[in-house]
Amino acid sequence: MQYMTRSRLRVVLTLCGLFFIAASARAQQPALWTWTSDNLTLRGNVSAHAQLYSMRGTWWNLAASSAPTFDTDRTFTELWLHPQLSADYQLAPKTVAYGKLSVGITQNIGADAFDYRDEGAARFENAFAGVRGEFADGWRYDLSLGRQSFTLGSGMLLTAGSANGFSWGGGASTPRKAWARTAIGRLSYGDFSVQGFQLEPSEAPEARTDTRVQGASLEWKRDKLGKAGLAWITVPRSTAIYPGDLAPLSFIERGREGLDTWQAWLDLTGVVPGAPGLGLRAEYAQQRNDITRVGGKRDPMRAEAWLLGVSYWAQTWWFAPRFSYHVARFSGDKPGTATYERFDPMFWGNGLDNWWFGANGAYAWLNANVRARRAIVDAYASARDIVQFQFVRTSADQLNSAIQYGQGVQFTSSGLLVGVPTAHLSDEYYAQYARVISPALVGIAFVSRNVPGDGLKANAPQGVKTWTTLGVGLTANF
Repeated sequence: MQYMTRSRLRVVLTLCGLFFIAASARAQQPALWTWTSDNLTLRGNVSAHAQLYSMRGTWWNLAASSAPTFDTDRTFTELWLHPQLSADYQLAPKTVAYGKLSVGITQNIGADAFDYRDEGAARFENAFAGVRGEFADGWRYDLSLGRQSFTLGSGMLLTAGSANGFSWGGGASTPRKAWARTAIGRLSYGDFSVQGFQLEPSEAPEARTDTRVQGASLEWKRDKLGKAGLAWITVPRSTAIYPGDLAPLSFIERGREGLDTWQAWLDLTGVVPGAPGLGLRAEYAQQRNDITRVGGKRDPMRAEAWLLGVSYWAQTWWFAPRFSYHVARFSGDKPGTATYERFDPMFWGNGLDNWWFGANGAYAWLNANVRARRAIVDAYASARDIVQFQFVRTSADQLNSAIQYGQGVQFTSSGLLVGVPTAHLSDEYYAQYARVISPALVGIAFVSRNVPGDGLKANAPQGVKTWTTLGVGLTANF
């Protein structure tokens, strides 16, 4: 067993102390610190969380053949502290300059699901400045530069601006969100807005792809009704690789570079007469590029993904349950064709209700060459007690085609073959309880049980296990 150094231990104890000070501060001082002088307003905030995870059957025991010493049973803790300072300066009656500076501090205790032990880092999370205002005829504008969060639509392609895990820690709770460099311009009128953006992710050294993303979007949005949008995204620079035809050594170098994507989204509630609690959701993305295979052959890339969803919130029922059902497809590369059809999910995320399909499954099913069906039930035992249940079934879109980056491999009489011979990958059952202790303090407990399907079993001569995770956490925001 590896033990933490004294310096690591001091960091952990300091983070724990600061967390519990923040958690108890609400009874001692105002939740938000504000200082105002003439046209300048400064605000201080702090957020923190502590999350404990206990896993059994991690990665379904798939590591047994290549890494027999990997322990499928593990317990680890992730700590996060995020002090923030934001500012507004009134330049004119309808013009405000603004900015934010914050530091994100992570520390893990124990080895996480990727076997990184006791990792952590202190890094700038936000460091940006901008100006927003309104013209006399009702047009509004917003221009900003620097390190900041950015989500396009619901996060299908662009939301996870920062890496988590690796030597930075926080791989399970994913607290880091901000992009390393951004330039965002937005022009709005009424319910409509158009924006242009340039983004570069904040990537850990172990996962650096040197990617730059540019694009533009048009969105309509109205409170209590929903939103609809259309976006174009291009990648002028990237070293990100794509999996090729053979496992585990065949990769398409700089596969993402030059990628063009069209994305559309629709999320509406209360538009059907007589059914105010009915929600409808649809999202679609189409990708085009040319890729260079091993040996120099150039082939076209033609990939797509979509999601359809329906929800109903029965607010007058006992416990006010909300029912949701989603069906999603992310195309895989068809074996034996010259065209490359595997979808690139880019910087996806935004939670288990959006683009994370399963608390365990999302670690592995990276929104490429998969199909997912998800049923969600939210219930409100009280204004402070919220329960959620999820069921997620995940299947391969294309058989005998890469699902990840070569980890899923069949040993056949003719050699190695990527992918799975049977579509069914896994079924995940998820239950969560959240307690709103105060407006600033929330506790959470969950259990997630992911049962491997026939596709996974076919790739595991060593045998598979059910992957179960128990988690408890406490989050403070002031």
